[in-house]
Amino acid sequence: MSHSRSSFNNLLKNSSMMFLLNIASAGVSVLAIPLSLKIIGIAAFGHLVLVQSIALAVFTVCNFQYWQGLLIELPGRRLLPQALSAAVWKSARFELLAVCGVMTVMLILKLFQLSQLSTFSLSQLILLALAAIFPIVGTPTAYFRLINKYQVLMLAGLLSSLLRLLSLFLAAHFSPSAFMLVLAYFVPEALRCAGLFLYIHLARKGLDGSLEASTVDQGRIVRAGRWSTFQAICDLPVAQLDRVILGFSLSGEYLGVFSILKRIYALVNMASAPFYSASIPEFASRVNAGDVRGAFTLWLKTLRVLSGVSLVAGALCFASQTLWMPLIFYGLQNYPWEFAVVLASAMLAGTFVTTHALYWSLGKLRQTTIIAIGSNVFYLLMLWLLTSHYGLLGSVSAFLVHVSLVAILKIFLLRRLMPQ
Repeated sequence: MSHSRSSFNNLLKNSSMMFLLNIASAGVSVLAIPLSLKIIGIAAFGHLVLVQSIALAVFTVCNFQYWQGLLIELPGRRLLPQALSAAVWKSARFELLAVCGVMTVMLILKLFQLSQLSTFSLSQLILLALAAIFPIVGTPTAYFRLINKYQVLMLAGLLSSLLRLLSLFLAAHFSPSAFMLVLAYFVPEALRCAGLFLYIHLARKGLDGSLEASTVDQGRIVRAGRWSTFQAICDLPVAQLDRVILGFSLSGEYLGVFSILKRIYALVNMASAPFYSASIPEFASRVNAGDVRGAFTLWLKTLRVLSGVSLVAGALCFASQTLWMPLIFYGLQNYPWEFAVVLASAMLAGTFVTTHALYWSLGKLRQTTIIAIGSNVFYLLMLWLLTSHYGLLGSVSAFLVHVSLVAILKIFLLRRLMPQ
């Protein structure tokens, strides 16, 4: 019982640290939108979103997520610094190959001279793409989760967020051009990524678990990485492809508004997202030790906490909309129903975010992928159908249907797996 309480307290501590990081990032992302609009306008901002969405989609397809396998297999193990370092740098090499793939695609797209990308030069396209993918490079995140050094991630994220905000402010007031905006996006993320990898190189830390290193199953790491990669690809319709499709089929202004609405979804979810990041090692550690009942007990505790957190976050966002919406989000006050639907989606997703983490930690990789494929194909169908009939309101409604479907399916399956 005391071990369960310790795990929950550790989960709360790590989640709180990530919450502070997310708050800082949220503040920057909110303030960055009007600054970006002041520099390049809403249509060009929509094209910027398109470029970064393409980059993120290509990175997802090209990247083998070996680091996800490390998060599943290594918690609770005892590893020497050399062994952990070798695993981490192996993961980094996979991600470097994916970065090269993104740069190649940007070059190919520029050769086609698409009107949607004409705002930016080739070098600017590459820098924007790198600025988008550096924050989702998973190797540093996995390393600092494993050694329980969330404060390093928090500090690096806070500094890069502040630097980006300062850079955008200076660009907007002294040199409003596409080139300066690109630098404001790229430089802070490049410095953050380089700093984290430098820390990994110099720290040389190991893991102090109770299980021997000889019990590490390399095959399980590869399988988890493979299924995680496949699931990430299956999630592309929700994560990026909807923006890419809308970006090539509709105006830049329309995509800009849609992107801002999804940014609101992400901002509200930041109240609960740290629980997902921090819960995977906690769930995996208990499952690896054979304490499946303890993992379910921990999950139920997180549901009670997250229901309140998501409700408060959503209520505050809705109640204060008259204060921040006219100042921060250009033209968004003209979309009240779309905003309400996005807010409902965020609160629902935030409440059940650890449900996905537990199902993944239990080793249900194939089932998770099947759910992802089915629900995302259904999402694309609903996106096309509802958007063609109801416009932007239909687009965000399709997303609400998708979030609800996935949550219901996984809760149903977890109830069947719950120890009696």
